[in-house]
Amino acid sequence: MSLSNEQKSQIAQQLADGASIADIQRLIVDDYKIPMTYMEVRFLMDDLNLDLAPPPEPEPDAEADADSLEAQPAEAELVGGDGSVSVEMDKIKRPGAALSGSVTFSDGVSANWTVDPYGRLGLDCAQEGYQPSPEDIEAFQLELQRQMQGPAGL
Repeated sequence: MSLSNEQKSQIAQQLADGASIADIQRLIVDDYKIPMTYMEVRFLMDDLNLDLAPPPEPEPDAEADADSLEAQPAEAELVGGDGSVSVEMDKIKRPGAALSGSVTFSDGVSANWTVDPYGRLGLDCAQEGYQPSPEDIEAFQLELQRQMQGPAGL
């Protein structure tokens, strides 16, 4: 498998223009008639010190920004039951969890929560049979979403 300097420069240009690894593989296989697996193309890119072009930044949409600000809940909306719901994220995630932390509901009952790698939310309460109020669940989900979108989140 040897590529000419012209072919290497074409590959570099394609990558700079936003081509994917699969696009480069098709170029090599179809145009250059060199059979190459996806992994071999990846190694070739590494050997040639080539990287994928970063995805283009989306244009900021003033209307969308205004809508997202309006959609964010105010702190007063996070109050459920007799008090407020407080959510904390663990600095070190629990094993098997994408995210984890603890929550204290408005009635003072605490629980541990996890989000698994598939995005499913789990709640583990020490008080057996405990069911938070619908308002507390909503406040918990909103606060968790807010924290995940903030600088300390993902």
